[in-house]
Amino acid sequence: MARSTEPYYTDSTWLTLGLVGTLAAFVVLSEFSIWATFLEVDLLQQARTAGVVLDSALAANDRRQALVGGLQLLAFVASAGLFLRWLTRMNRNARALSARGMTYGPIAAAAWFAVPVFQAWKPFEVLRELYQASHPDHIDDWNRAPVPHLLTLWWTLWLLFQGTVALALLADLSAQSIAQMYTAAWGGAVVGVVAAPLGVAAAIGAWRLHALQRRRFHCTAPLRVRHPWPTRATDEVETASS
Repeated sequence: MARSTEPYYTDSTWLTLGLVGTLAAFVVLSEFSIWATFLEVDLLQQARTAGVVLDSALAANDRRQALVGGLQLLAFVASAGLFLRWLTRMNRNARALSARGMTYGPIAAAAWFAVPVFQAWKPFEVLRELYQASHPDHIDDWNRAPVPHLLTLWWTLWLLFQGTVALALLADLSAQSIAQMYTAAWGGAVVGVVAAPLGVAAAIGAWRLHALQRRRFHCTAPLRVRHPWPTRATDEVETASS
């Protein structure tokens, strides 16, 4: 018996749900970070006007910022890890669903996010190609498939998020006076304002791409299907050697 080397389609429902769930957590925590930042801004405003702030208020603010910031970072790391895994699977699925001649492979699709400078536009090209290659109404001419405007919004928010995070971090590290800390706190609020819609756009975009591939799966010829977990004997498809 020889094991088939043809690409196979793997259902990504649970992986997509996991990604959407972590993104939802990131959105909620981003909203909490805005609330915590406004409390910090109010505290710093009191320090600017009154010239003094209670030590207990400062300690409570530090604990609140550490908790919310830590949870938000955890949600971001979890969603980023799941996103890269989801991206490679969706790329393999697109190839299994008769998308021939794709430019970016599964590894390259994820790797471009880590390449300086190029990560500003290469991952966008990866996602654009993936949307086109997953379109159910363009089986043979997938490179002519339309790209949703949501993808442009998603990527614009992602670039804004990176920029605001970098500026806010720089302002926070260089803050020495109360006025500088006040400005840095507002920078943190801007990060939260950008992060929340980014998470929403990413979650909707991921689910829509999953839905496109599900529709394309039903439009194409019977494929080798492997379930997310090896619980059935049909998980690995073998063909008799000639």
